[in-house]
Amino acid sequence: MDKYDVVVIGGGASGISCALAYKKQNPQGKIVILEQNERIGKKILKTGNGKCNLGNIHIEEKAYYNWDYIKQNMASFVGDDYFKGLGIITRQDDQGRLYPYSETAASVVDILRAELARLKIEVRCSFKVIDILKKDNFIIKGIQDSMETAKVVMATGSLSQEKTNGYQLLEKLGHRISPLMPILVPIKVQENVKALQGLRVKCIAQVNGWQEYGEILFKEEGLSGILALNLSRHVNKKDIITLDLVPELSCLELEKLIESIFDRDVTMILRGLLPKMLILDVLRVAKTPQEIAQKIKKYCLTVAALYGFEASQVTRGGVAMGEVTNNYASKIVPNLYVIGEVLDVDGECGGYNLMFAWMSGNTVGLII
Repeated sequence: MDKYDVVVIGGGASGISCALAYKKQNPQGKIVILEQNERIGKKILKTGNGKCNLGNIHIEEKAYYNWDYIKQNMASFVGDDYFKGLGIITRQDDQGRLYPYSETAASVVDILRAELARLKIEVRCSFKVIDILKKDNFIIKGIQDSMETAKVVMATGSLSQEKTNGYQLLEKLGHRISPLMPILVPIKVQENVKALQGLRVKCIAQVNGWQEYGEILFKEEGLSGILALNLSRHVNKKDIITLDLVPELSCLELEKLIESIFDRDVTMILRGLLPKMLILDVLRVAKTPQEIAQKIKKYCLTVAALYGFEASQVTRGGVAMGEVTNNYASKIVPNLYVIGEVLDVDGECGGYNLMFAWMSGNTVGLII
């Protein structure tokens, strides 16, 4: 049976960053990454629509769920410096989102794989862990192979666009798993929006006292786009989402504008403001300039449900944060560490979730 100093279960952003940090601190240490997929970094390839939104320079409380548990480490983690240390040159957009200068996710994965090879870190793909036994050391059981290790780092990710048994493995080891739900996911609405499918509008969305400006993409059954994904972190079933479709004008200004052209073809004139099918939907229920203005400023939709894990970017829930230390060591099992998405932390769109993954992995890699 092979023996290791550290076994990292999961070859995503957090697992890779952990292994790299460990090996730089411990050149002679024996470490292996176990990845159930045929290659590492599978989810990294999907971020930023293939451009790889690595992180964000605006790390703040409003961007994260369970912020109090991570704020100290997040405040001291400088993403741009971290990526430069890996050989990844970044550029940022006007919202602080960090991308590789190549704007190609595949280049990021290639650099990470090359760095793992340079540091002689063993990576075993298509290795699914089916059990973890804790004796003096840990026994990691796979379908065809087993190994022994002094320390285990759980970087198994979440249920979003993936299948993982990480939660079950951690439960068996004694950890409590907070309820799981898809987050950063399209929203289904009760109203019939099929005719609006494919339309994109920039607006202000409000729900439960939270609001944000951005772009909404109408789907056959609901809403998608970055703004809708962020909305999904704040909604419950039957909540009313209010869209201000023309945020640059007040309701009174919009009403006066409509009154000034009301003797013409209103449908045609309003096409300078909104897509045709959205105008027709407004005019179906609003007839006077006042009603039309109010409908445009308060276009309401009722939450029916969220789309499932397969459509989500992250998962809310996971290992309860009170069960790990500030450095993500388990309070339940000695020499067990938990990092990345399997923890009960989630962030907004815009690189926040990857930022936490890099940070938590790097933090653990430096101390184990």
